[in-house]
Amino acid sequence: MIATIIKQPGETLRPAVAFSDSASIAAIQGVTVAARGLVPGAAALVATAALAGGVVTLALSGGSDGERYAVTVRAQDAQAQTLESEVEVVLIESRWATPDGGAGWLSIAALVKRFTLDEVVRMTDLDGSGRIDRDLLIGALVDAQAIVEAHIASRYALPLATVPRILEMAVGDLARARLYPRGAPEGIADQAKAAMALLVRIQKGEATLGLPAVDAPAEAVSDAPVVIAPGCRAYPDWLKDY
Repeated sequence: MIATIIKQPGETLRPAVAFSDSASIAAIQGVTVAARGLVPGAAALVATAALAGGVVTLALSGGSDGERYAVTVRAQDAQAQTLESEVEVVLIESRWATPDGGAGWLSIAALVKRFTLDEVVRMTDLDGSGRIDRDLLIGALVDAQAIVEAHIASRYALPLATVPRILEMAVGDLARARLYPRGAPEGIADQAKAAMALLVRIQKGEATLGLPAVDAPAEAVSDAPVVIAPGCRAYPDWLKDY
């Protein structure tokens, strides 16, 4: 099974390479990189290998958002056997922002990790390109985060200094359901409904986020004196002859 590594275009990753044979590696024979061709004119992914203590580690840098690269490492073990390992490196620009410039609460990488790359591609790849439609996905994330913010705004000051895991989950579940314009499948719809039910509980104060809550506005107090005037009995004779 080929391992999949998710990387942002501007970062350098250093994953260890797993070979089918668990024997210690004695030498590196070579590293090759091949782009899948999903993004025309994609930048090259630079991959170099280092050996220490019998373990091979890759250094991965560069690449373009949306492209996938096959990285093959050939090495030799202590018995002079040639071993080969291949990993797929998927480039995803994980960060996104709301229309007003606010930070996205749930990164695209975190969404992919939770729902798998195959599902996220399947939900957003409308043109058959084989990659995530970033604009479509961000649109769903923006809508989902707006729904969450609307429900918690009366209880917690926005923007949040830290985003609780439970809100990240809610954004993910709502965004996932919104990517099914004709209606989400039963299990996915149920998760979105559960997320909405939780948000309603937070809005009502029945569930908390463990964050400092917004102080409830004090009731207005009038300086005008309260005058109480004696009134007349409804029945002055106390219903004497009743």
